[in-house]
Amino acid sequence: MGALLEKRSKVLLMSLTIFVTLQMMVGVVSGSFIFKDTHVIITNKLSEVLTLHCQDMKNDLGYHTLQPNSDPYSFKFTANPIFKISLYYCKFVWTGESHNFDIYVQKRDGKCGNSNRECSWIITQQGPCRLTNDPNNPLCYPWN
Repeated sequence: MGALLEKRSKVLLMSLTIFVTLQMMVGVVSGSFIFKDTHVIITNKLSEVLTLHCQDMKNDLGYHTLQPNSDPYSFKFTANPIFKISLYYCKFVWTGESHNFDIYVQKRDGKCGNSNRECSWIITQQGPCRLTNDPNNPLCYPWN
């Protein structure tokens, strides 16, 4: 009986140690120590001022105004490494128009075509275009 109790105690202690270690690692993983951040870059290619508002289910990134062909707006986040369900969506507004677009869909965008995980987008009146390794051949999408 004593040997069985000692064996159960060892298993319990080992399980507790593994649990605590995994909990500590979650902070390291979510801090992108192990997984690289994804960097989304949005450039206004319209001939007028663009206002954008991006968010995911938990993070509202606020409103930002971009002048035509000026410095881009960008944000970083750690994509879901297990379930591949990360999603950021944006609302784009300019004179007389308002459109929505899922600016980052993990299953669609993944690594965005490069090892740096930079997803560079240009916003045009017809829709957003993601830049690829070939700058003359962006992937353009219709508005949602």
